[in-house]
Amino acid sequence: MSSHEVSPQSVAAAEALITELAGVYERGWQPADLVHLARRSKDPSNADLVATAVLLDAARTRAADRAPLEWVGQLASIREQFPNADRIASRITLDEDVFRSLAAGLLFEDPYFLVSQIAEVSLHWTRLAPWNLLLAPPSTWPPQRTDTSYAGTGAEVDAKVLKRIRGLLAKAEATNFAEEAESFTEKAQELMTRYAIDAALLHNRTGITDTAVNGRRIHLDNPYVKEKVHLLTAIGDSNRVRAVWFSEVSIATVIGTPVDLQQVDMLFTSLLVQATRAMQFADTSNRGGSRTTSFRKGFLTGFANRIGQRLRDAGTKATAEAADAASMDVADLLPILATTSAAVDTEFDRLFPRTRKARGRSVDAEGWHAGQAAADDANLRPGAPAVRR
Repeated sequence: MSSHEVSPQSVAAAEALITELAGVYERGWQPADLVHLARRSKDPSNADLVATAVLLDAARTRAADRAPLEWVGQLASIREQFPNADRIASRITLDEDVFRSLAAGLLFEDPYFLVSQIAEVSLHWTRLAPWNLLLAPPSTWPPQRTDTSYAGTGAEVDAKVLKRIRGLLAKAEATNFAEEAESFTEKAQELMTRYAIDAALLHNRTGITDTAVNGRRIHLDNPYVKEKVHLLTAIGDSNRVRAVWFSEVSIATVIGTPVDLQQVDMLFTSLLVQATRAMQFADTSNRGGSRTTSFRKGFLTGFANRIGQRLRDAGTKATAEAADAASMDVADLLPILATTSAAVDTEFDRLFPRTRKARGRSVDAEGWHAGQAAADDANLRPGAPAVRR
């Protein structure tokens, strides 16, 4: 690390940063949550500071070998987004004076931070209230992660199935031919939908009565955050997933089975891209207000409402096809699927016993209709290219 002289005050600040990070993890916050909050702070450079602390702590706690897989995935994403933070954290070896080395890295390597900034981030973390424990905190991690270490945290999703789905979506994104992309994404959607229903049928046949239900946080950025939440809720309602919105931190928590959460996450990412591009390419010559905030809010709201209708229709069709493949009546399949919804409702009510529905607001009529029209053109397959014009 740096040969610069490091003061006792800076070492103490670095130690406090890691200590408070451990504490905030125990109160239910996750790595991606903290980076999201740092990006929303008055000083955007706080995100680099937080990322460095998170990645160093991950090495200190051997998170790669011990943490829930979703936690590990968040760390991988942070490494990709903050290469400088990854560089600084990776240069600190745990057999040296960790806090002195961290202080040297933060103070003397690009990007540079002040001791006061490090202290402010630590102080902010002390003020974060306890939140729902959706993932096991570091104090409960096993010495070595196994396939059964985190039952109920997402490990139930067949890794081979997810690998095939990701491979199909990667091919769809790589091709320049729309029809080929649609073919790949359609196959990915079919695979995910069939897997979810087959899993429910298998549980029913083998007498498994407990349905694994997890929670996942989705971080949203400006602009039009409330309208994006509306889209997320519409997608979740159509896929047996319930969502709750925390406006003060711009974070939504979604509750559902691991398979359904994966589906909603992919659909939301894809459809948000499509909605944004469709809104940007709205015909400004025919819609004089298309550049206004009210038009865009109305556009996204109309898009979300129409997408919800399309997803419900697609779900009804997929359920009928799955029942036919299983040689059973839809009427016999529906009660099996209803057990999933019941389990989700039970877990949602346990985690969030006091919630209220958001009140509807009036929106720009022109934007609403334009958004509904764009939703009719949208591709419902996760990872599919944006709407075609």
